[in-house]
Amino acid sequence: MKSLYVGSFNPVTKAHINICKYLLEKYINYIYLIPVNSNKTNLVSIDKRIEMLNLVKKSKMEVLNIYDYSKDGLFNYYVLEKIRKIKKIDSIIIGADLLLRLKTFVEYQEILKNYTIIVIPRNDIDVFKVIDSYYQEYKSSFLVIDKSFLGSSTLARSTLDTSYLELKVLDYIKENNLYN
Repeated sequence: MKSLYVGSFNPVTKAHINICKYLLEKYINYIYLIPVNSNKTNLVSIDKRIEMLNLVKKSKMEVLNIYDYSKDGLFNYYVLEKIRKIKKIDSIIIGADLLLRLKTFVEYQEILKNYTIIVIPRNDIDVFKVIDSYYQEYKSSFLVIDKSFLGSSTLARSTLDTSYLELKVLDYIKENNLYN
């Protein structure tokens, strides 16, 4: 199974990489990481986030540039389909926070029909309750990971230390004067 991990990666954290390593060990064969634009504050450029991801990516991981698929850097169903055709992905990795908003996506039913959605637990969100409440018809499309991963980009930006960031990423952030 090839998977697309969509996120802001603002910045990439140890948790992001640990999620990838865990999924590669247990469930999937290859992960494409794609940083996307969002409405988050302190969002650094896609290029900087790609550089940070490339510093810490592991074997069987590849970083994609959203601008190769989307003029505005935004991720949507049509962008997903472009990537699917080229990279042959069959699953998408999302955090539980994004699961809460999945039904607002254009063509979200098509996404649920055509992809396995790998959900990473987050922020004490009851993932199974959300699936039962909003996506009952597509329940078989979900793979909920039974492991939690500590840390978030928000915590990483606020602390800027190696509790949440690989040293290579922290050095990059300092060298490029990011998140001040």
